[in-house]
Amino acid sequence: MTIIALYSFQALIGILFLAAGSAKLAGMEFMSEPFALIGLGRSVLILAGSVEIVAGICLLFPRAGALGAVLVTILMVGTAGVIAAYAVTHGFNAQQPVDFQFRLTAASTAQI
Repeated sequence: MTIIALYSFQALIGILFLAAGSAKLAGMEFMSEPFALIGLGRSVLILAGSVEIVAGICLLFPRAGALGAVLVTILMVGTAGVIAAYAVTHGFNAQQPVDFQFRLTAASTAQI
């Protein structure tokens, strides 16, 4: 019973990573804006989306789950490193993302 639950959870995480990777590759605004805010280009967005899709596919299959877990770990450590480097080089200003979100919301509301 616990093996079935574990594989079900692994498949659910795989589906989530497939969805997130697909959204990044499709260039959806809510996925591309954080990359633009940090100053990363479209190529990094495509790389992250591709790794997420490969990891998601690996997580769907029990035998490839370890490879998927390694890819997810690499992706998360890289993400944490990029965020830490950005915080160190640009100062740790917590107000900036909030202001960005307010400006984005105001611009979206003005278009309606």
